[in-house]
Amino acid sequence: MQAKADEALEASVTEQAAEPASSPDGGRIPGPPMPGIPDPDAPEDDPGVEIFDPDELDALVRGDSPSAPQMRPGSRCTGTIVALGRSGVIVSFGAKVEGRVAIEEFRDPTGEIRAEVGQEIEVLFERLGRPGEYAVLSYRRAREAAAWKQIEVAHAQNLPLQARVVQRVKGGLRVDIGVAAFLPGSQVDIRPVRNLDAWIGKTVEVVVVECNRRRSNAVVSRGELLRAERQARMAETLATLKVGEPATGVVKNITTYGAFVDLGGIDGLIKITELSYGRVANPSDLLETGQEVTAKVLRIDPERERVALSLRAMRPDPWVTIEERYKEGDRVTGKVASVTDYGAFIELEPGVEGLIHVTEISWSRRTKHPSKTFEPSSLTEAIVLGVKPADRRISLSFKRLAPDPWDQYGTSLEVGLVVEGVVRRITTYGLFVEIVEGIEGLVHVSDLSWDTRLRNPRDVAQKGQKINTVILQVDTENRRLSLGVKQLEPDTWDTFLSQNAVGDTVPGLVRRLVKFGAFVELAPGVEALCHRSQSPQGRGGLRVGNRYAFRILDVNERARRIGLRCNRAVPLPEPTEAAD
Repeated sequence: MQAKADEALEASVTEQAAEPASSPDGGRIPGPPMPGIPDPDAPEDDPGVEIFDPDELDALVRGDSPSAPQMRPGSRCTGTIVALGRSGVIVSFGAKVEGRVAIEEFRDPTGEIRAEVGQEIEVLFERLGRPGEYAVLSYRRAREAAAWKQIEVAHAQNLPLQARVVQRVKGGLRVDIGVAAFLPGSQVDIRPVRNLDAWIGKTVEVVVVECNRRRSNAVVSRGELLRAERQARMAETLATLKVGEPATGVVKNITTYGAFVDLGGIDGLIKITELSYGRVANPSDLLETGQEVTAKVLRIDPERERVALSLRAMRPDPWVTIEERYKEGDRVTGKVASVTDYGAFIELEPGVEGLIHVTEISWSRRTKHPSKTFEPSSLTEAIVLGVKPADRRISLSFKRLAPDPWDQYGTSLEVGLVVEGVVRRITTYGLFVEIVEGIEGLVHVSDLSWDTRLRNPRDVAQKGQKINTVILQVDTENRRLSLGVKQLEPDTWDTFLSQNAVGDTVPGLVRRLVKFGAFVELAPGVEALCHRSQSPQGRGGLRVGNRYAFRILDVNERARRIGLRCNRAVPLPEPTEAAD
């Protein structure tokens, strides 16, 4: 049978030699192939070229050849590329044996062919060809078989693999680890990844978490690898960190309440209060992402994986020697750090702030918001009132930059002196009148008018109005001043008593009735009592709003009391303008 095959092959070769070469338009290279070099683009059933020695190939398949192991479909072997064509690559394997691999199996993801003559590669033997044909080989399947073996070993031993991200798929990414594998979106990184498309084309290191060769299923994770690396780095870092010692790291993230620093596998937090001894409005004013910082370790919590750091502790505390630099009565200059409802904070130096309380802004008693006097970031002067290092407080005064008006004008204030002032406040019990900036006096409601019927101070004056007052009392020690308005006019009691005496009959207007009698107005500001025993009873009794004739029974000048009697309840006519 072998003799017949040899005869057929020889006839085929002779017939092929007699055929003319195809034209360039036919896609074939003109002329016969060079001796000893096969044509990779020739059809596999074209016996025009002696491709292999059938005896040698049979020996390889049987395992009789001393130059190669036994060849069976699915066996892998090493060969050398001997020729490249447009559709295939010729690979020499064994002894004088060649096979053909489809050119597409050498194309990389970018579309380029990665094959060179003389390159040694591993291929998978798929099947024999008929006499005169190339053996069918697969470069891709050989690589996949080697890749699966590597994947299985990596899965068993938890070894990392290089993976190239190919495309985004539902739920994650498709990656190439020699074979197609799935990388879930939740396993791309330790932190959630919002833009998976940005990972396409990148090469990352992963570990195999699921592997099923029969189903060609492989699931990988980058997060598992990162977590393992982080745990290893964290354990190493925690072994070197000590409370009270400095630690160096890189600012990883900045928030409104502080900054996170990567110490190497573990994050440390520098709270906003630990950034500086001074006031810090926003941590980003002092730090930026990626900046290397050295901070002092305050606390370590290995279970919760937390480390507390302090940046300000790396510098001397300015409050320790504060009393050496600031003493009571010193005149200082600082920058307005912030303004609140109760005062203004003044930065005297980095880490040292003093408070000007709202009561120390002006000598005036008028309530004025601190923002009317101070503007943030502006410079201002102040007087040191007190220093408390233990409480980290310095009390300042702005009003004491000017003399105390009580020291300046207090000696000139005398009882009985008529002064002009401005109504600054109105309360239910009186008016506060500022006679000099920083000096206010109170006009009590009882000193507003001789008329006892006056109950509302707003009936006398309004806020911001200028009025004349009389100084009634001066208390320089307690900075208090009593003023009066009614004292500017004669006392109506004195005027009435100088014109009337006990036994005289005078007209009076009944203002109100009570159980024990009636209150009668004899003159503006002069009120007397007509007891019920001294007034008519029954229908002929007194009525509110009517005028009657009353007789003065008794007078108490000290108590300002007058007793009256009304014999007949006959109303008097209203007084005319001429009579008034």
